[in-house]
Amino acid sequence: MEKIHPGIHAFTLIELLIVVAIIGILAAIAVPNFLNAQMRAKVAKAESDMRNLSTALESYRLDNNLYPQWATPQGVNKNPVNRRLIPLTTPVAYMSSVPQDPFIYGPPGARVNETQDPAYVTYDYVDAWATVKYQGATTLGNSFRCAEWRIASAGPDGTMTYGSVPSFSPSNGLHSWGDIVRTGPRASYPCDSSLVGK
Repeated sequence: MEKIHPGIHAFTLIELLIVVAIIGILAAIAVPNFLNAQMRAKVAKAESDMRNLSTALESYRLDNNLYPQWATPQGVNKNPVNRRLIPLTTPVAYMSSVPQDPFIYGPPGARVNETQDPAYVTYDYVDAWATVKYQGATTLGNSFRCAEWRIASAGPDGTMTYGSVPSFSPSNGLHSWGDIVRTGPRASYPCDSSLVGK
């Protein structure tokens, strides 16, 4: 260090540039890791919510012999989609509230994908019984994976495809496409067996 005044020391320009460069390098390493940590936390939250939902759905079925229906007897979809899961919260509380998909909303008040149907305010839920009985389906579509019910999160790409595309897998990279999907027990309704567990 260069002496400027007796008893006072200052950094040289080179020393300051080296410190700034080191801080820049550390920031370049830390910021992507921080962003990936946020994404991993959202994926973990979605998976945890789906486990809780599946437990609540199975408890509901034990008491009512059916899963909550996602469509009305007239064959109309219950929207917004959180209405499909409200039977899990009242009158018997199988869970305290309907959880929100962490991949639906970005900054406060903004949707991750502005073109997405505004009815999708949380995890997409459908059940096979209502699809067959209320919507007149003769076979279960590929999004069901031959299951009694299916829950789907929009996933890191922020686009809800209703579980109809291959599932998100973190092994393809945290920002890869696809929904995070969880399915219930094997359905007794006709479906393509090759779809099981996809």
